[in-house]
Amino acid sequence: MQRYDAVIIGGATSGLYFARKMALKGYSVKVIEKLPEEKAGTRMDIFHVTHSDFKKFDMPLVKEGDPAWAFEFTDNHFSSPSNKYSVYTKAETVGLHMREYVSLMASLAAEAGAEIEYGAAFKEFIFTDGAISGIRYKQGRKTVELGAGVVVDCSGSAAAARCALPNGYGVENFKLKSDDLFYVLLRYAEFDSEQINTFWLHTKSWYAPFSMNECEKIIGTGATGGYDRAESEAARLDKTTSGGNFKLVRTEKGTTPYRRPPYSLVADNFIVAGDAACLTKPESGEGVTSSMVMLDIAADVLDSAFKKGDTSARSLWEINTRYNKEQGADFSLVRAFLTKLANNITDDEIEYCFKNELVFNETFLNGGEVKAADIVSTVASCIGGVSHKNISKKTVGAVLSGAKLGLELKAHYLNFPSSPDGLAPWAQKADKLWAKVGKVK
Repeated sequence: MQRYDAVIIGGATSGLYFARKMALKGYSVKVIEKLPEEKAGTRMDIFHVTHSDFKKFDMPLVKEGDPAWAFEFTDNHFSSPSNKYSVYTKAETVGLHMREYVSLMASLAAEAGAEIEYGAAFKEFIFTDGAISGIRYKQGRKTVELGAGVVVDCSGSAAAARCALPNGYGVENFKLKSDDLFYVLLRYAEFDSEQINTFWLHTKSWYAPFSMNECEKIIGTGATGGYDRAESEAARLDKTTSGGNFKLVRTEKGTTPYRRPPYSLVADNFIVAGDAACLTKPESGEGVTSSMVMLDIAADVLDSAFKKGDTSARSLWEINTRYNKEQGADFSLVRAFLTKLANNITDDEIEYCFKNELVFNETFLNGGEVKAADIVSTVASCIGGVSHKNISKKTVGAVLSGAKLGLELKAHYLNFPSSPDGLAPWAQKADKLWAKVGKVK
């Protein structure tokens, strides 16, 4: 049985990013991807990366003319339901073709020394003395065994490996349900006239480019519960925007996780990352670069663990503590707050907030680091709306509850236990807080 230092399940952005990082450190890496090579990374065509992300994560930079490059834009608008009021934001953003960029990442991972095998579907773990020591996977009709120092699940929302873990192994093995996902409908449209890049909070919809032609836009809509709800919200958006003044080029559908991640991202000889770990941005559902934050930490910690000859959960635990300090605690705050806000605020109240420049500050809208002061400012704005009888007491109550729960969760995640010994009581308190938050309806 062939053995590798790291066996990575999933050959898209997260898996290939981590494979390259570990291979460059001199470790033997094997990536298995269940899809054939020509279909890897084809779930959605377009994804977005800011210019600063390329440098921050040492991602291969592409420019106009490269196969992976689709467009660039800077301006964005967040609009009220009536389209009478908007907030302008600015971020230098590059649109990339997922399939072509995944192919580029695969080439770089292979150049660094990683082996990539396509058409290889994870089947089950191999255990030695109660700990993961490898995997079995299917290649056609053949079952192949691999030994592994560490198995890393980057298999996307299906979380093929995480969900196959035995109960009590150290990482939760829950499967995502319909209310744990955003169902995303993307309509590629050619408009009769130029359209600005816009996001509508009330329908969780947006216009975004798919080329440098300002008449060509993706009309995107996301909703929990199923594609029927996404299509209903898309129809509601069309009634107040350009409606039928476009030619539909094609439609894409996909899902992205929208729930809190597993409390621990590590177990003995095991790491979970990317969509398999629900590491998506709470304000947008995007997960490519938010996963890279965690994977950078994981590469450092795993490097040290390999050098010590110990890849147990205890040795890998720093991945949890560092991730929560760098990103996880903030994500828990924003997720709690936005869940309460989204489940209670009405279209009329959103309209009032835009008209009076309340609630939706640029930090929230651009997905930046949200601090306690931002939450306090938002709550104060809502209370002011009540005094003018434009925001209901019910909505203010929800905002206050979301702010309180979010701040409690952030503090709790910043106080994540320093070893596996403290996880059980910590998780019990976290369970109670998340139960009060609920899920986006």
